[in-house]
Amino acid sequence: MVVGGGLAGASAALELVRQGHTVTLLEARPTLGGAVQTLPEREGDPPPPPDNGQHVALGCCAAYLSFAEEIGQAAALQRRPLWMPVYDEDGRMSAIGAGPLALLRYRHITFRERVQVARASLAIGKLDPAAHDGESFGAVLRRLGTAPRVIDRFWDVFVRPALNLPSDEASAALGIFTVKTALLGPRGASDLVLPVQPLGAIHHTATQQALAARGVTVRLGARVAELAVGDAADAAVLDTGERIAGELFVVALPPAEGARLLGEPDPGLEDSPIVSVHLQFDRELLGPPLAALIGSPAQWVFDRGRITGHPPARGQYLTVVASGVPELLDVRGRNVVDLIAGELTSRLGPAELLWSRVSREPRATFACRPGSAARRLGPATARPNVARAGAWTATGWPATMESAIISGRVAASYLA
Repeated sequence: MVVGGGLAGASAALELVRQGHTVTLLEARPTLGGAVQTLPEREGDPPPPPDNGQHVALGCCAAYLSFAEEIGQAAALQRRPLWMPVYDEDGRMSAIGAGPLALLRYRHITFRERVQVARASLAIGKLDPAAHDGESFGAVLRRLGTAPRVIDRFWDVFVRPALNLPSDEASAALGIFTVKTALLGPRGASDLVLPVQPLGAIHHTATQQALAARGVTVRLGARVAELAVGDAADAAVLDTGERIAGELFVVALPPAEGARLLGEPDPGLEDSPIVSVHLQFDRELLGPPLAALIGSPAQWVFDRGRITGHPPARGQYLTVVASGVPELLDVRGRNVVDLIAGELTSRLGPAELLWSRVSREPRATFACRPGSAARRLGPATARPNVARAGAWTATGWPATMESAIISGRVAASYLA
C-alpha cells in the first residue's frame, strides 16, 4: 500500500507492481501529482490553465525521464540544449549555454569574472558534496575566489531554481552536487526539459491511467489518519474510520505529515516557498521561450502559451516564478501582480496587462540549508514493513521531481 499520490508515491506504486505486489494507492487530494499540479480552471483563464509554477527538469534527471516514458508521456516533455537567456537591469540580454565557449560569451560578467567561474567550476568538480553540508554554497564559491557579484549574476541564475534558495542560504553539498551533475556532467546533462502539456495531464491523468493499467487501485480523497499498529502496521485507517488492510506500506508524504503518521519526531526541515504569477499582456514582451532576470523577484519567465502550443489570439501568456522568496508570500492580491508585471515591463518594454493569476506554494520544497542533510531520512522506519519516500528524503538530490521519483523506487525496493 502507498500513502501519498505525488511523484514519490506514484513511482513507489509502479515499482511495487514490478515486484509482483497488488497495490492500493491512497491520496488525500482529489488529484495525483502532489506538489506538481495544474491549477483548477477558472473562467477567463487562457488555455491551458496555469500550473502551480513552471517545473523544469534537466537532462541528467534520468529517473524522471524514465518515469515519463513509463506513463506514456515522453512526448509531453521537450528537451533542448542548455540556452538560458538572461536579462540584466537595463534589459540587455546575454545567454548562459553549455560548454566553455558559451561561457566566454556571457556578457553580464566581465572576462576576468568569467575566468573566476571557470576556475571555480574546475575546483568544484574535485569536491565531495557530502563533506560540505555544514557550509553554504556561497561560502564555498567565495573561498574559491568568486566575487559576490558573480554569484548574483551567474551562479544563482542556474543554482537557485534547483535548490529553491540563493547560494548564500543553500547547503554547499547540494550546490556542489547540482553543478557536478548538471553543468559538469556528461554531454546533455544540462539540457533543459520542459513539459509541453499541463502538469495535471501528465502527473494526474496519465499517471492515474498508467497505474490503473497495471492493476493499481487508486483512491483519491482518501486521507490516512493513522497506520494501525500491532507488532507491525497492518492497516491504513482513513479519517472516515475505514480500515484498509495491507502488508507493506510506503509513506510518501511531506516530512511533518509523514512523521505524524509514523509516530516519529518531526525531522525539523524548514519549508521554502515558490510564488508564481501568471500574466497575459496585449503584446509580445519575451522573445525567447524562457529567460531569467538578474536582481529581480521575477527570477524566471516562461512563455507558457508558446511552450504548450497555445499562444493566445492576442498578446503573450507568461508564467513568472520566484523561488525561495518568502517575503512575496505576504504581498497580496493586486500588489504582487503589479510588482511582477512592473518588473517585466520595465526591462522588456511597455505593455497592457489583460489577465493575471497568482499561485503560492508556501511549502513547495524543504529549505536545503547548511546542515539539512542530517535531517533527511532514508527509507527505513522503525517498522520493518513500512518505508518512507518523498523528494525531501535522503536521495542526495535537491527537492526536485527527480528526487521524488528516486525516493519512491528506493522505498519500494527496500521493502522487497
